[in-house]
Amino acid sequence: MAGFSQKLKEGFKDLVKNRNPGMLSFWIHRVTGVAVTVFLFLHIFTLSSVFRGKDAYDYAISKFDTKIGYVFQYALLLAVAVHLLNGIRITVADFWGLTRIQKKLLWISLLVFLLIAAVGVKTVLW
Repeated sequence: MAGFSQKLKEGFKDLVKNRNPGMLSFWIHRVTGVAVTVFLFLHIFTLSSVFRGKDAYDYAISKFDTKIGYVFQYALLLAVAVHLLNGIRITVADFWGLTRIQKKLLWISLLVFLLIAAVGVKTVLW
């Protein structure tokens, strides 16, 4: 476990030392990937309550039908959108040889992300 924490510290030092959009997008991609994975386990755990009956399922689902639950749904939307758009950007740059315009692709994906975030506020939070 000491090796993992050492690598994590080195990674954060590298992020601080190399402040550029590519390094930041790399770390955001990693963090959102872990966050979505954690959500999937929580989602499976919550949905597994259906095996304990309708009342247990309704109770489990009611925990997320609150203002805080809606904020978490919005955060999930943002995490999935960032992870998806960055993954598409990386795939396009690699397969079509567009590595020279990665910064432009990053700004385009940021613009699409802001559009998704704006629509998501209206859809999820209102």
